[in-house]
Amino acid sequence: MKRVFIVNPIAGNGKALKISKILEIVCQTEKIQHEIIYTTGPGNATAIAREKSLNNDEIIIYSVGGDGTLNEVLNGIIDSNAILGVIPGGSGNDFYKMIKINSYLCNKIDVGKVNERYFINIASLGLDAKIAKRANNIKSKYLPNFLVYYLSIISELINLDSIEIKIDNQISKERIMLLSICNGSYYGGGIKIAPSAIIDDGLFEIYKGSKVNRLQTLKLLIMLLKGKHEKSKFVEYWRTNGITVESSIPIICNVDGEIIEDKKFNFEIIENGINLLSADHPKIMELHKKGFK
Repeated sequence: MKRVFIVNPIAGNGKALKISKILEIVCQTEKIQHEIIYTTGPGNATAIAREKSLNNDEIIIYSVGGDGTLNEVLNGIIDSNAILGVIPGGSGNDFYKMIKINSYLCNKIDVGKVNERYFINIASLGLDAKIAKRANNIKSKYLPNFLVYYLSIISELINLDSIEIKIDNQISKERIMLLSICNGSYYGGGIKIAPSAIIDDGLFEIYKGSKVNRLQTLKLLIMLLKGKHEKSKFVEYWRTNGITVESSIPIICNVDGEIIEDKKFNFEIIENGINLLSADHPKIMELHKKGFK
């Protein structure tokens, strides 16, 4: 079976590029049929994955990068028989934390879909989406990922604003601080937003944060960072296989770290939507399990 490694050379401040050099040595030494392809810009990983998975039933396509690269690769191999491999080469690697910590060995997992884009981990609206957008804008090779995220939180607290939405055709609109639609557990570089998430149960974990003032928002974010947000009276939690969100003005949605904007978002779970790698050549898996640290 052929392995294709799609590498984002700038992910993780060059970490993914270093990983690709190790992979090349391993594959050549072990005589593993492979191809290493470097992305050149946004959307390129999707195009590469789509081309390589087309009419090829015996192929493993690895995402070598962060959550954004993984999202692009996912969107390229969806509806194919390609197997998805995840090698953490980014700064956050939130979905990888989910599968590594829980030791998933299933072949088929669920994926989410929002409008025409698929996601494997988490989509969010409101404050956390704004924080993610801010973090993307201020990422720096000189700052650790957690510090970038905290600086983004502070910035968005200063400019605090809620969003007005309708959920599942409500009669009236409501103002909320955040809404997270979770297939996986982690986002924001390791924050465990959905501790009960299971990636093959056919359901999203939904978290809705009510509109609150700055002090209450700060307290809620601290609870989130400590994993105690489910105890907050301002947080509503439920599970579902789909949800529709509407707004009278365009709002942003953070989809696995990628930002999209629209007035209406249709979220649905695609059960058994992708083949997730459970085993591969021992040398590759040895490196994979170590997380290339």
